[in-house]
Amino acid sequence: MTHKAAAKFFVAQHVLTERLSNRERGASALEYVGMIIVAAVVVGAVAGLLTDGKIKGALGPAINGILGTGDGGGETP
Repeated sequence: MTHKAAAKFFVAQHVLTERLSNRERGASALEYVGMIIVAAVVVGAVAGLLTDGKIKGALGPAINGILGTGDGGGETP
């Protein structure tokens, strides 16, 4: 009888250890959602700043120059 009880105890201990070790299974999904939210906030902030005429007028030619499009002074591909 003691061997059966010991076997049940070790099996229960193993099952609990496995369950507790897999608790962070969904953490990566939450981290990706957090990164997407932060990226959306940054893009929204930049878009909000670009709606102002002064900033858009200053950054527009710079971005066009980097991309090589428009009249930003860069070479067109």
